[in-house]
Amino acid sequence: MNGNVEVVVVGGGYGGVTAANSLARRDGVSVTVVNPRPDFVERIRLHQLVTGSDDAVVGFGEVLGGNVRLVVDTATRIDAAERQVSLAGGGTVSYDYLVYAVGSGASAPDVPGAAEFA
Repeated sequence: MNGNVEVVVVGGGYGGVTAANSLARRDGVSVTVVNPRPDFVERIRLHQLVTGSDDAVVGFGEVLGGNVRLVVDTATRIDAAERQVSLAGGGTVSYDYLVYAVGSGASAPDVPGAAEFA
């Protein structure tokens, strides 16, 4: 590959944010995070949400590096052959490399391509 390398990170939890920030520090790498929510959920603070002492969320602007692009949408399909992620909103995001970081919950088995390539 010549020129800029495009990396898409599906999932904006701890793993996705860490991967995105680390990769974005490299020269010639552009990183896009796809996440269905506009805020980072601090899972270690969910007990505070339950007690009403904290909302357990922080804006992605506070946790993502300034050179990481955030797309607030849901990935509905991963097309490894075409190197594209289809989004619920109708768009697509192309990539050279994909990081699948959907978190500690079970992946959605109805997302085509996830079972074969994740």
